[in-house]
Amino acid sequence: MPRRLFPLLLLAAAATAAAAEPRLRLAATWESGAGAGDESLGYQAATRRLAVGNGRLGRVRVLSLEDPAAPRQLADLDLALAGGRRLNGLDFHPSENLIAVAVALPGDEPGEIRLLDADSGAVRARYPAGVDPDGVKFSPDGRWLAAPNEAEHYRRAAGGGYASAPGSVTLIDLGAGPERGRAMQVPMPPLPMGHGLTVESDQRLLEREVDGREVEIPFDSGDPAHLEPEHAAFAPDGATVYVSLQENNGVAVIDVASGSLSGVYALGAVEHAADLADDGEVDFSATLTAFREPDQLAATPDGRYLVTADEGDTGPKAAESDWGPAGGGRTVSVLDAAAGTVLGDTGSQLDEAAAAAGVYPDGRSDNKGSEPEGLAVFAAADGVWAVVGLERAEAVALVDLADPRAPRVRAVQSLRREGEGGRLAPEDLVYLHQDGAHYVATANEKSGTVSIVEIEF
Repeated sequence: MPRRLFPLLLLAAAATAAAAEPRLRLAATWESGAGAGDESLGYQAATRRLAVGNGRLGRVRVLSLEDPAAPRQLADLDLALAGGRRLNGLDFHPSENLIAVAVALPGDEPGEIRLLDADSGAVRARYPAGVDPDGVKFSPDGRWLAAPNEAEHYRRAAGGGYASAPGSVTLIDLGAGPERGRAMQVPMPPLPMGHGLTVESDQRLLEREVDGREVEIPFDSGDPAHLEPEHAAFAPDGATVYVSLQENNGVAVIDVASGSLSGVYALGAVEHAADLADDGEVDFSATLTAFREPDQLAATPDGRYLVTADEGDTGPKAAESDWGPAGGGRTVSVLDAAAGTVLGDTGSQLDEAAAAAGVYPDGRSDNKGSEPEGLAVFAAADGVWAVVGLERAEAVALVDLADPRAPRVRAVQSLRREGEGGRLAPEDLVYLHQDGAHYVATANEKSGTVSIVEIEF
């Protein structure tokens, strides 16, 4: 081959590599007009409808995403919540005209799951739940519904200290129809004191509001009152539901058919480079040691792996240099779904990629960094991918899961429109696949908006 062709071949290879690099693009922003409170999302692929739950107003907006670049409101459903009731989470049934909403009651009163007509908001059925139901999720075939009952509210105990209702998980079998379902409550026993779960000797503290004041509460996973199920994710076959135990640094595994807890995965700690100083200078030369403390989670399409967004919640009793790990891995982690072992995580990549994109929140360097929270997993472009919402960076990141032992951050996209100020705080996140194109939607709690981001391969 003539030598003069080498530069042309190299240029062509470089162009091909550049073209193959995935990109994220902010395609649309929908304004709810609420100003704040949009926290939860549910998507029905068959009808291209997105349900948006606003916990502050107790309302569900139903949007058409027929054109993802131009979301259009179809319905505004007022739940007419009173007496301190609040909307905590929702999901869209995969095939029926139903939206499930988790309604929490004040204090230690058990909440309920309502099934709403997605057009009118009429209540088709009500089912009992535990205390503070949250993160409600349908199974892929729509037969089952899972609602983690977080029970995160604390009160002063009569004998001193603080008390809370025990966490649990509600499972509802809808096989006989939406109005003839069967609800069961799955209790959460004290967690085993094995390595990698948050235990009393770790001397962790929770920040909670009690009697109108922020207090720090000593935390121990061996106490059922300190079990706080957060988000649910079904295995692709619907036989298993995984529930994140954020403050406990674990994942509960529930056998759906028997409605029983079959195991708890302990997630242990991360150790990687980080910026730990809130000093106006971005510098990733320090070392972070932290419990993962997962928030939203998802199974891969083949069911082999479980992926978690490691936001964090608890903190050490003293400064990290004096006692124990920090709270929140600032990572996306990949687990073997069958064994529960952690295979790999993104290390410092999320924060470093956010810094490269100009969105890293240095003011949060000493407290959980970019805060990965919402998460979706999907297959595309001959691979498996995760998209994670970075609550404090006001952005989303695309993570390549081709090697589960070394997940790689490939792109970061700000959710801010040009010139936009204030906080967005992306919370829930869902994946959309329409006409061969890939998108994610985020519910932005502080701005009352929904962002639609296209993933370009």
